Amino acid sequence: MGSTNTIKIRTVTLVDDNAILRVIFSNMIKSFPDFPLQINLFENALDALEYFENKKENLDPSSEIIFVDINMPFMTGWEMMDKLEEFGHDFLNLMNIYIISSSTSRTDREQIQDYPFIDGYILKPIDKLKLFELIRKLNNGA
Repeated sequence: MGSTNTIKIRTVTLVDDNAILRVIFSNMIKSFPDFPLQINLFENALDALEYFENKKENLDPSSEIIFVDINMPFMTGWEMMDKLEEFGHDFLNLMNIYIISSSTSRTDREQIQDYPFIDGYILKPIDKLKLFELIRKLNNGA
């Protein structure tokens, strides 16, 4: 195996208070056929923020793909975005951050404009093929 090419492992992080969705999402990620993906699951934004705060110094943000639910107890997805913004745009712009929600509210969709580092808005339920397509696209652009 004397190849100098190292495979960059992408990390997919889901922040969602719905336990069933976390299990389904985790199973989808584990079945991704192209390359290995590491998965982080957080039940709330506070735990996710603590993870990123602890990892900030030695985290490779360019390997992170993050999916954040809007409506969660303790801290909403928008409040989490406000806290992440404090990490600085240089750090955040290297990550791929997506809001996920079952809300079709135009207000929620428009609120993304307030966060230039968010890459998109994905409606639940999350479609496995679309998720895989997104991960492939992000990987090819990386």
